Amino acid sequence: MAVPKYDEMYNEFLEVVKDGEIHDIQEIRQIVSKKIKLSDKDLEEVLNSGKSVYYNRIGWTATYLKKAGLINSDKRGLFYITKEGKEVYKSGKKIDNDFLSQYESFVEFKSRRNDTDTRDKNNQIANAEQEDLTPQERIEKSIQEINNELADNLLEEIKKQPFTFLESLAVKLMVKMGYGNKENATTTRPTRDGGIDGIVFEDELGINKILIQAKLYTRGQEVSRPEMQKFKGAMEDYGAKKGVFVTTSKFSADAIKSASKSNTIAIDGEKLVHLMIKYNVGCYTENSYEIKKIDLDFFENE
Repeated sequence: MAVPKYDEMYNEFLEVVKDGEIHDIQEIRQIVSKKIKLSDKDLEEVLNSGKSVYYNRIGWTATYLKKAGLINSDKRGLFYITKEGKEVYKSGKKIDNDFLSQYESFVEFKSRRNDTDTRDKNNQIANAEQEDLTPQERIEKSIQEINNELADNLLEEIKKQPFTFLESLAVKLMVKMGYGNKENATTTRPTRDGGIDGIVFEDELGINKILIQAKLYTRGQEVSRPEMQKFKGAMEDYGAKKGVFVTTSKFSADAIKSASKSNTIAIDGEKLVHLMIKYNVGCYTENSYEIKKIDLDFFENE
């Protein structure tokens, strides 16, 4: 048989992890392939990029089950079933994308867009699940889904690191974006830093500098207005007119309003990983594809 689509292996995946133990993705692949009776020829099928079709599809099977909250993963490549997943498996119902659409987290992941400037336009495409999309729209939609998964993975990995990692990351990202360079961008000492975690000098003399504050917060926490004001006060002490406040969570409305009144940029977790993807920080390009069009000038000039 041909390799099933990613949404046709949900039940088999849950069956493997139904015992509540942690299972390695390699083990899951092997067991699921036997359950759906894939041949050696099926397993050898590859994409144009050279990546295994089966590995790629079951990877997305895991992604969507996780987004729906039926499985979880504390470490990349290791999965276990959740309480909700156990209930769904015991129900014996066929699990497909329509079934997973009852979970808000799944729907939000399938429809969200990182680029806020084009969010409305892209959401129209995302909501057209049952409509015919042009090839260009399908490509862009697929790339965005891949980037959504990457963004979530990046944020998860950052939150697992010590707070000093985020401070260093913020400085590296600023340099990658073209602010200063490796020689004049640095983190401050973990203690007695005056509320400043990093400094980027935009010129050799250090006249123009950007101060960085980084807060490693978990879900549910947000940067408040007092914290933003404290950072702005530290900027004044350093004689700096520019600041960047980075957090893995979100900013309160009052904190954003406070930042807007000065030359301070607030970067929340979603924006942080979007910038990391854009500037290849903590990630790399695995494959690239070209879309070619006919060159009419070539024919008209002959």
